[in-house]
Amino acid sequence: MWRWVPLMVIWAVSCAGRQHAPEAPSAVVAPIPVPQPVYPREHLSTEMQILWGRVEDAVSVRPPSPPTESNEEAIRQWAEGPFKEWLIRRQAATDRALSATYPLRQRPAYERGMGTALFGYMYEDWASSIRGAPVPEDIAEDEGLLQIYSSALDEHLTPLAELSARAYYACVALFVKYGDSQWVDWADYCDQRGAEVVETFKLEPPEPEETNEAAIIPPESPDAGTSSPGMDGAALDSGTPSP
Repeated sequence: MWRWVPLMVIWAVSCAGRQHAPEAPSAVVAPIPVPQPVYPREHLSTEMQILWGRVEDAVSVRPPSPPTESNEEAIRQWAEGPFKEWLIRRQAATDRALSATYPLRQRPAYERGMGTALFGYMYEDWASSIRGAPVPEDIAEDEGLLQIYSSALDEHLTPLAELSARAYYACVALFVKYGDSQWVDWADYCDQRGAEVVETFKLEPPEPEETNEAAIIPPESPDAGTSSPGMDGAALDSGTPSP
């Protein structure tokens, strides 16, 4: 009987990317923990400010409070209701943020580096939020069942964590190539967070070709109706980076 409980949570995760987002409740946008930019945020390009704001909007879509009880029925209702609705809203907000990355390809390297850092944090936060889904007591108290539950959930978290790690390492590559010591704090930030994501989610460090800027920011907007990488773990389109 225990089997269907984790499956309900996994089902909610896998189905979320195929639904329309319900009306989102109001949320307080918290600052994203990135270094201060060399130039004041209001002096950055319009494209960069739009992306930054949309990433903040996505991150502000916080997961629901866990159910007050850990029995099967409470977990099922939570997974089919608040948790699934949150996933749908988060997917929609992520899609909206992703659409703001395309104009950034024509911006200076430091803005593209900032954009990939924000992109990395957005996916890191999403993966971490899903990972925090409540575990029923009977599963948490059984090492074997807990392993099965965790492994099933990790299958859906790994694509998000991989996107985060790739973005962080692309950020490092961009700032290193840019070669301006004023931005060293951003390179260090991305290096540290990328390493933490790899360690936390037990990933292999991304290959160099996976951290190319073109693998993170596609060359053009996807066709209407195309969803961003997320629940299905689809990779971003790759292309040739602009000079």
